[in-house]
Parts: sequence; C-alpha cells; structure tokens
Amino acid sequence: MMEESPAHFSATRPSQADGPNSGGADGQGGGREGGRDNGRDGGQNGGPDKGLAGGQTAPPFSGRTMAGQAKPGETGPGEAPQAPSGVLDIFRCFFRVGMTAYGGPAMMPLMREHILSRGWLTPEGFRLGLSVCQAIPGGTLMQLSAYTGLSLRGLPGALAGFIGFALPATLLITALSAIYHASQGLSVTASAMQGLSVVVMGIIALAVYDFWEKYARGPRRIGLTLAACGLFLYGLGPAWIILGAACAGPLVFRDILGAEVRLPTTKVPLRGVLALAALGLVWLAVTFSAAPLLFKLSLSMAKSDLIAFGGYGVFPALYHETVELHRWMNAATFLDGMALAQVTPGPFMLGACFVGYHIAGLLGALTAGVWIFTPSFFILMLTVPSAGPLLSWQPFRRALMGVLSTLGGLILAVGIQLGRSMAWTPLKTAICLAATFALWRKVDPIWVVLCGVGVGIWLL
Repeated sequence: MMEESPAHFSATRPSQADGPNSGGADGQGGGREGGRDNGRDGGQNGGPDKGLAGGQTAPPFSGRTMAGQAKPGETGPGEAPQAPSGVLDIFRCFFRVGMTAYGGPAMMPLMREHILSRGWLTPEGFRLGLSVCQAIPGGTLMQLSAYTGLSLRGLPGALAGFIGFALPATLLITALSAIYHASQGLSVTASAMQGLSVVVMGIIALAVYDFWEKYARGPRRIGLTLAACGLFLYGLGPAWIILGAACAGPLVFRDILGAEVRLPTTKVPLRGVLALAALGLVWLAVTFSAAPLLFKLSLSMAKSDLIAFGGYGVFPALYHETVELHRWMNAATFLDGMALAQVTPGPFMLGACFVGYHIAGLLGALTAGVWIFTPSFFILMLTVPSAGPLLSWQPFRRALMGVLSTLGGLILAVGIQLGRSMAWTPLKTAICLAATFALWRKVDPIWVVLCGVGVGIWLL
C-alpha cells in the first residue's frame, strides 16, 4: 500500500519575477531552485492525462462558475456534463478504488479515471481540487475523495468518499495485524517479515529520493531538508521541526512570488461539521475517563495526521509517537507493521491500524484508523470555502514551501534509525537494492512486496 507523496502544487504557474535560480510560484516548480513545474507528476510521464498533478488540460470545473467559464447548466468546450450521483454511488466508486489501487503513482490515475469518466469533475476541476488537498495535512488521495464527494453531495458525499476509500485497507490491515500477532514466533512468519522489512527499506529509500526530487532542489531547500534530518536524529520531535520550517518559510523564500489561485465556490454545511466535531469530543471525553489508553491513542494519531503531508509524510510522526514518545513498540515491530501496510491497497497512512491493534486489539485498530484521518478531514471542510484566497496568500505559500522541504529529511532520518535496528547481511542488502531498483523502474509495488515475502521465506 505505497501511498502517494504530495504532488507538486499545481494550481498556479511560476512567476517570471522569480528569476532562474528561484522556485516556482507554488514553491515546488520552476527554475533550478524549485525544480520542474511538472516533475514526475505532470507531463513528463505520458502527457497531461497521465500526470498526477501538473497536466495542461483546461476544461472548466464541472457544473461550477468561474471567471470566463461556463455557468451552471451550460457546458464549455471539452466539458464533461455533471452526472447524476447519490451518496451510495460515491461510496461504491471510492470503495472500488480503495480496494484495487496499489502504489501512490498508480492510485492517482485510477482515481482520476473513475472521477472523470462519471462526469463528477472536469480535468481542470480535478487539478484544482488536487491543489487544495496537497496544501493541507493528511493523505492527499483521502482528501481528494472527500473533496469530490463534497462537491457532489455536500457533507454526506464527503463522508461517503472518505469512508469508501479507506474502508478496504482498514479491514485488510486489521486482519493482517491479527494474523501477525497470532503467528509471532513461527519461523515462516519471521522469515517472511524479514524479507518484507528489507523491501520496505527500499521503499523508504525511493520515497526519500522522490521527496528530494520534488522539494529539495536548490540550496535553500536542501538546507532545510538536511536540517530537518539532523534535528530529528538529534531527538527533536517532528511537530517542532515542521512548525519551525513553516515559520522560516516566509523569510527563507521571501523573494518567491506566485500567481493568484481562483477556485469555484463550494459550500460546507457548518451544522453538520460541528455535529461531527461534537461527536469526536464526546469520544475523547468518554475515553479520557473510561479508557485512557484509547484516549492517548486517539490524540497520538491525531497529532500524526496534523503534521503529515501525503502518505509517507506520516511516517516520521508515527514513528516518533509510537516508538520514541510512548514506547508502545520497538523499531523492529514498527517496521513490521509498515511492511504489512505495503501488502494492502489504499492509503499507506492506515498502517496506523497495526499500531492500534498492537496496543488495544480490534478496538484499538479501529480507533487508530479513524483518528489518523479525523483532523485533516475537518481541516479540509474548513479550508474549502476560502481555499482560493488562502492559496493565493504569499506568506501561506512560502510557509508551505518550508514545510514540504523538510519531509524528505524527516523520512531519511526515520530510515536511518530503522536501518540501525536491522541485522544487515549481504543477502538483505542485495534484496533491498533490487527492490529499490524495481520500484524506480515502475514495477508494480504489490509484485515487489510479494517477491520480498517469497525470497524471505525461501532464503532468510
């Protein structure tokens, strides 16, 4: 379940005023400092329809009004008509995507195809929605499923998309966690997990490379990336590192300007959002007195979600919370859990269910699975109505540039710490390098993972 890393912020274009050595308008694209505008996500991989975020398609947002675009009830050039859909249709669509999509780069085009083929969003609407989801914490595709549902059927649609996409992986990772804990001590299980863990180290290495390519181009971004890695290894928590980067961003990138972002108006039912927030507070109040461990688990997962940008962005936060801060498990067990998360489709962040099961069984897994996405869901609901002005505000964008520049360093630091916990042999090193190369060559992650399991059982 190799989750997507945050793709390039794609709702704007680089400003010519940035100069050749500065970043693009979004903080990730343009010039030598910011890298290419499309990078691996856009037109380089098969044109605009196959890119993850940076495509050049421009049909208007489906069924929405924007300057110079079609009014409701009309269709512009190349616009897909708004298709009738109910809450159940939205749930079924995203449940299917969550059940069949493996690997971040593979999940994005599949979700895009399902959304566009139903006429729920136009290509431009999809791109703009993706830009909003990339700019806030949480799993990008989880947020995008909620954003699509919200644009179609309000809060019920957002919940249907959110739950539908996460449910298959939640059930699978919980089942695998139960099997793992029931079969600990068996030699075949130990061998399989050794092979799988080595593959995960390869996945982490590729994730570091991916984040470095996107967000660590140029001396300023490289400096923030290396500083984040060093501070995490020194013992500073990832929340403080990310907060510091957000505060430093407006100063470090003060010469970078971005174009205005114009998004359609999407209403969010405030009463429904407040009712959900009240439900969450009731849960915290009840568990605070009746189940303190579930209360701590809920807050821990919520904190991890708040500082995660994209699937692998949660990795350092989750490691810090479970291994270093609360000491709920050791590094080797944590690595086993993240390895199991690669076997299932859907969001990588649901590896949190393994943590929850390890701590408090089935109820713990469900608690972790809910709270690892809860804060970012509310942030999305609160952000959407004012997303255009927020994404056009230069201090916010520069702060986001600072945050994104730290992610590769944080993942690298966790990879170093997990690597130290493993007993490396020449065979394990060879498997790790082979897995990294295969993933770099775009081999389907599920086959790489299964091969790692097979080789582990056979040789380790």
